[in-house]
Amino acid sequence: MDYTLEKLFRLRKNHLNSAAELFSAVFFDDIFAKRIFPKEETRKQNLYHYFKFRINYGLLYGEVYASSSNLEGLAVWVPSRNIEMTYWKNIRAGGIKMLSKVGQDAVKRMMKIGDFTSPLHKKHATFPHLYLAPIGVDEKYRGKGFASKLLRSMFNRLDQEKLHCYLETQSGTNVDIYLHYGFEVLNKSTMPDTEIDIWLMDRAPE
Repeated sequence: MDYTLEKLFRLRKNHLNSAAELFSAVFFDDIFAKRIFPKEETRKQNLYHYFKFRINYGLLYGEVYASSSNLEGLAVWVPSRNIEMTYWKNIRAGGIKMLSKVGQDAVKRMMKIGDFTSPLHKKHATFPHLYLAPIGVDEKYRGKGFASKLLRSMFNRLDQEKLHCYLETQSGTNVDIYLHYGFEVLNKSTMPDTEIDIWLMDRAPE
């Protein structure tokens, strides 16, 4: 198969709502989603606003690709130079609106997670890279090669540009999947006061 970014669908601002809807469903049972938004009855709505902010950040400061215009799957890529979410970047991406929608308590829980993961990212990913943040495929399309299409298309470009790919995952199952794609584990840590493990992974260019 021809894995190139030209075969993917690059998202623009007008696709933001549909993309946020996709991720709010994909990550509904994610361990961090449950921690940030513990109330199941409002989680999907809050995840919609959260991911609208996250995806918009990717649109402004990175690249966002879908498997096709049908949005079976989606990947957000942010270059390492734009990883730090400054005050201005947060505002521009819609951080204030997101705060007004999900509430201060949820944002505090997000920040607590960020205060744990960000120093690990800086410590272990000292090389120029693209940050995969995040990738997800609609449940009804899983196992049909859409994630592979999204990943391998970007990996081909990263290999040409001699750039690393970095990601974080809270799932041991995902670790095995990413090892299959050529990633290696940089670090495994447990978030304080929780039983949540987080793996930092890197794929070096071939």
